Amino acid sequence: METTLEDIAYLLTIPTGALSRDGSTMYFVVVDDGVLVEKYWNGNEIVRQYFISEDVAESPSAKYLLSDDVRRIFFPSAENVLQCYQWDEDEEEWDEVTLQADNTLKIHPKSKISGAFNGDDQLIFFQDPSGHLQGLRIDQSGKCSALPPLLANTPKSPLVHTAYEADDGPIHVLYFDGETKVIRDLKWDGHSKWQDTIANSGECFANHEISSFVKTSSSEQDPGLLAISTNNIVLYIDSLCQMVELGTFDRKRFAAATSEECINETLTLLKSVVDKFGGKRQK
Repeated sequence: METTLEDIAYLLTIPTGALSRDGSTMYFVVVDDGVLVEKYWNGNEIVRQYFISEDVAESPSAKYLLSDDVRRIFFPSAENVLQCYQWDEDEEEWDEVTLQADNTLKIHPKSKISGAFNGDDQLIFFQDPSGHLQGLRIDQSGKCSALPPLLANTPKSPLVHTAYEADDGPIHVLYFDGETKVIRDLKWDGHSKWQDTIANSGECFANHEISSFVKTSSSEQDPGLLAISTNNIVLYIDSLCQMVELGTFDRKRFAAATSEECINETLTLLKSVVDKFGGKRQK
């Protein structure tokens, strides 16, 4: 399918979504009349829809993770408990995966959920009811194990964050510091403590308040980010750490703020960004 900036911007505003592994379909996960559903978009129309769950928070953040072998969606229940559903290819339906943890996996009502693959496991990040940023490793059976603590201090407000697995292996959780308006980078090599530094493009969003963003590359050196602000401005940080206001996105419509030539050039650079929503680094 032909990817448009409208499609990409829409992914930043809904609970979660991803591009199919063959690139033919976008999976949009939304809440319709209190029900979490998945919609298949082929670039022109919604071609099918699947029920996921009625037990979902009112305005959830969620994370869609898919690889060649598994498709999972993580989201909060109506009681703000982390849920996991997995796609059954044979039955063509979403089945609940029982998450096995020592304690109930409660989520802050305003928490974002981000995640990435790490080998065959999934890593999921969220804030607990007290605001602490938590990380979980979840295997194929649903068994959960806690990751090392990410932040020493509890953020004063809900964090906007995204996660990815870098080309050379480390896991990164990028988060927007609402007080300093800076993107910070939590890096973990799988063994030691998390390292917390300012991201390469950390100060490039100026005074914009960010509501959602994604890393445009799995390279640690590439500073590229795509974001949408709280006032619906679509922002792009390029490889030179320069910010471009691409336009506004409101009611599923994208209105360009730059020239058509600039938009086309940017879209060409962003073709691969839709792969990042699924959390699987392309080998």
